[in-house]
Amino acid sequence: MYRMLMNILYTSGYKKRFAKVIRIIDHHQPLSILELCFGDVLIAAHCKKNGIQWTGIDLNKNFVNHAKRKGFNAKSADLTNLTALPKAEICVMVGSFYHFYNNAHNVLSKILEASNKIIISEPVKNLSDQNNLLGRIARISANAGKGNEQFRYNEITLQKLLEEESKTLHFSYKVIDFYKKDIIITIKKNGSN
Repeated sequence: MYRMLMNILYTSGYKKRFAKVIRIIDHHQPLSILELCFGDVLIAAHCKKNGIQWTGIDLNKNFVNHAKRKGFNAKSADLTNLTALPKAEICVMVGSFYHFYNNAHNVLSKILEASNKIIISEPVKNLSDQNNLLGRIARISANAGKGNEQFRYNEITLQKLLEEESKTLHFSYKVIDFYKKDIIITIKKNGSN
């Protein structure tokens, strides 16, 4: 059901959204991935096929149970309540950073403690702003377990946040690509390879 909704929102390009992130993962050839707010298991399946250790954390117990049934290392937790995250070479978050806009500093800080490299794919052209059926579907699909959410980044507000946070959390970031309504950004802890 979730994948069907996402395919509607991404006009049948939902898997391609992940393919761009997977290409970045493959470029770095990591041994371990931590995927936050994973939702679907497309990246987990790619990791399993390629011998990459995958760990997933999501608040939604339905996603976690689905991942576990598929044999993946997933656990249910609220990132804002965790004191530390499992270590991994790369941390990935696809389409979920907006959930933490009130707590971005705290979440980014935890992620940078767990990993030197981060890949974020975040919607910056948002259908949820529309007052029609597609907008309602977008708002419903944004419910991570705490109710439907209205806030979304746009390209300017997301990069402004990252610019500000990079000064105190000591990282650099780079816009790698765009796909439909998403911007794909890599973040690297200063001083890491």
